[in-house]
Amino acid sequence: MSTNQEGASGRSTGMLYSLVGALLLTPDAVVLRWISIEHAEVLLWRGVFFTLGFSLIVLMRRRSKVFSAIRLAGWPGVFCGLFFALNTYFYTQALLQTSAAAAMMIISTAPIFAALIGWFWLRERLSLSVGLTIVVTMIGMAIIVSDEGGQNSLFGNLMAVGCAAFMAINFNWARRYAPRDISPGLIFGGVFVFIFGWLETGVIQARPGELGAMFLSAAIAMPIGFVLLQIAPRYISATKVSLFLLLESIFAPVWVWLVLDEAPSITTMVGSAVVVFALLLYSYQMLKRSGAFKP
Repeated sequence: MSTNQEGASGRSTGMLYSLVGALLLTPDAVVLRWISIEHAEVLLWRGVFFTLGFSLIVLMRRRSKVFSAIRLAGWPGVFCGLFFALNTYFYTQALLQTSAAAAMMIISTAPIFAALIGWFWLRERLSLSVGLTIVVTMIGMAIIVSDEGGQNSLFGNLMAVGCAAFMAINFNWARRYAPRDISPGLIFGGVFVFIFGWLETGVIQARPGELGAMFLSAAIAMPIGFVLLQIAPRYISATKVSLFLLLESIFAPVWVWLVLDEAPSITTMVGSAVVVFALLLYSYQMLKRSGAFKP
């Protein structure tokens, strides 16, 4: 399948994978806000569970051809895993250090980073609408980052920026190597996450309930979601895939609010409204140009 030709069937498949994948990621914010362990231990357990989850998915998809699938993913798959691990590092730091609403809304700007990376790396042109969206989105992000009241912190907000950047890099990476399936490389991502946690060092003190919650999220829901999101750029552009992460930025803070009663501050809500407006307008314009609304 050509990376420049998205048929109706391929476009529908890519959008379905992106939708389901993004929704499966939304409960994880509740888990990270609920657990009370150090960041190093979070990475250690997530590394173990991610490695297990991604391995089982590759085993179910490829059965006796597991090692062949990993070999075919090659070095692009290894780098896919590294980008995923870096994305995970920044994501966990953001959710542990700042409010869920601020973190998720900043992370939702991944489409903007994807467009900027496409312009810088692939020499893709930036339209006027994209340029305006970037400006408005940056204004919204600046408002959110400036809010250090309540659960917010500048460090956590900057970690969310790093997460959005590496997420966009990974989606562009997957798009660059389409139609090759490099998703088996996410197994290496789990290993890298574990190594990051081991390098930080820390005391193992997770409770059984916390381990169970992390297992359900990091070994089942998130691996399935990330594999779907990693495969989706084989059918639609990386920017389109990252647009579906806007769903995570909306649903995840709602789960946190309902379960943990953590409400966002007024400043974060104002900045989030600016970001949502910009991304929704950008999404509409881009999908309209691509013909996604055609029957």
